[in-house]
Amino acid sequence: MTIISLKYRIALVLFILQLAIISPLLWFTFSSYRNAEMKQMEAREDIFLELITQFGRKALLTEDSSDFQLFIAPFTKDLHIKSLILLNHDQIVVASTNPLELGSAYKSTKDEKRTVWKRKEIDNATEKLGSVVIHFSRIDLEKRLEALQWKGVGIIIAGIFISAIVGVGVGTLLTRRLQVLERATREVGEGNMDVAVSVPGHDEISRLALVFNEMSANLRNQFKELEQAQHELVFQAQHDLLTGLPNRLLFDLHCCQAIANAKNKNHRLALLFFDLDNFKNINDSYGHQMGDSVLRIIAARLTMQFKDENLVAHLGGDEFCLLIEKIENDDDAGKIAQLILDTLAVSVECEQHEFFLSASIGICLYPRDGEDEVRLLRNADTAMYRAKASGKGTYRFYSRELTSSVRERTSMENRLRKAIDRGELRLNYQPQVCLETGNIIGVEALARWSSPEFGLVSPEKFIPIAEESGLILGMGEWILDDACRQMQQWRTAGNKIPRVAVNLSALQIQRSDIAVLVSKTLDSTGLPPSCLELEITEGYILQDADRAIRVLQQLRNLGVSIAIDDFGTGFSSLSYLHRLPIDRIKIDKSFVQEIGTTSRAAQVAQAMVNLGSTLGLSVIGEGVEKTHHAEILKSWGCQEGQGFLYSPALMPDELSKIRDFRTRT
Repeated sequence: MTIISLKYRIALVLFILQLAIISPLLWFTFSSYRNAEMKQMEAREDIFLELITQFGRKALLTEDSSDFQLFIAPFTKDLHIKSLILLNHDQIVVASTNPLELGSAYKSTKDEKRTVWKRKEIDNATEKLGSVVIHFSRIDLEKRLEALQWKGVGIIIAGIFISAIVGVGVGTLLTRRLQVLERATREVGEGNMDVAVSVPGHDEISRLALVFNEMSANLRNQFKELEQAQHELVFQAQHDLLTGLPNRLLFDLHCCQAIANAKNKNHRLALLFFDLDNFKNINDSYGHQMGDSVLRIIAARLTMQFKDENLVAHLGGDEFCLLIEKIENDDDAGKIAQLILDTLAVSVECEQHEFFLSASIGICLYPRDGEDEVRLLRNADTAMYRAKASGKGTYRFYSRELTSSVRERTSMENRLRKAIDRGELRLNYQPQVCLETGNIIGVEALARWSSPEFGLVSPEKFIPIAEESGLILGMGEWILDDACRQMQQWRTAGNKIPRVAVNLSALQIQRSDIAVLVSKTLDSTGLPPSCLELEITEGYILQDADRAIRVLQQLRNLGVSIAIDDFGTGFSSLSYLHRLPIDRIKIDKSFVQEIGTTSRAAQVAQAMVNLGSTLGLSVIGEGVEKTHHAEILKSWGCQEGQGFLYSPALMPDELSKIRDFRTRT
């Protein structure tokens, strides 16, 4: 009979213990990790399903799934998401990561190996809107678990070899210390990730305890990383990355909850929608990086102002929204709107530049102006445009009449886009007269729009639409070209009108190389530069005086003359006025028409004439409608006048027939 050595018997005992204890222990640890991974995977899937459901709810409410379709398009490249489907209440596919399914009836499917289908119904307060179905893939998770399983097998094999060389008497100690590891492993399996094992010594069991502690620490770190990633995912999905404010998704969720709360408690809430007036000027003049910095400063101000109440959200671009969850009357909403305007009125200093901002605010009240977040936001947006049309820097409440007004404006904008091609736009010309001699010394080109749908549209109505929509760029080029061509035709025909004045919009100067455009127009029409005068509104110059001086100097170098239009309406600064390369100032008609009265406006008009004379500039009074307007302007030293006293704006053929105005003045 062969006697087995004691150390080999101990090795055999440890080998058996390894198989009986350590292997199940490691397998139990693997199972615990796998279960933890699976729970984390399911938690992320549930959060993602909830976020998609909320975005899908908006698409179903508006019955427009185009934005939702664009939102889910990138998920076609996500290995974890095999398909994502939005169904309406008739179970018809209205949005899907597989465009071939759009419009078809949904076919229910069963879970396949390594995949799972999850579905969530979308309900409104009174009806079922539809549902979201997501097909998740578990292949990547299974691969990682298989790799971890093979690592466990390697640890088991290593443990078998180590156990074979352990000495006599280690068995009892080994069993006792393994029990410590077993209890710790069980706690890990129960979700306690803060377990750490202390096993004294320097043998294999103590090293195994260290491995366990490392594994426990890794699991704890991974769990914390998953939690942090989950929080970051939720935050990024619900907040604007530029400003840190809630985004449209979170705002809609919060607004929906606030509406439900207001309905249950029978109180009112208000929604304020606003954007920054002329903010695009900052982006165009200083770049989008500067614009982003200004937006962050504005967001910080709004957050500080309303940090203890309500919800401020950044919806994109320069658009913000404020939700007031409880108000007593309309005046409360108006006071908060005025508080926003006062907050924005404080100058913004950014990168050694100072900006003065204002906003146009639209106010919508629940339940009077809408019973869900989509209608409230849409109606507040409508009211905001009314505020812009009222001169900007103010707020307006929504009314049902605004909806028809916005529709009319939209229809007018669409018609205006093709007005030039259809020949609906034309230029009329109003004479500019020497007050001393009555001679015509120039004409101003004025756009007129005769629309088959709207009739003769006032410039005060369609020019602002053209500027806000950007149509003024193409329209302005056409006006400049047509006016120069007409002026050259008059010169060829022997009409000795000295100059034609053309208005330039701020958008033309900001978005294009205006000097190049003017030069090309003069070359193509053959008009001498001295016959062209460009009028720039005083308001544009005040926005960025230094840049205005550079642009005006470029134009002046071409040989054209420069006039400041609407002078006196922009709170002029003498610190830059004397530096402007200009030839003429045009006193706004609101001052001229007060001449002959005791109002301060008449005194201001006289002061502007004196200022122009002091600076060596020609002065022309706009809106001269009565004889005493012309006589008093002439007595003050004003050289030129323009207005209905002499002539309204005329067609080119009519203008060529009139004579000078000596007898009329």
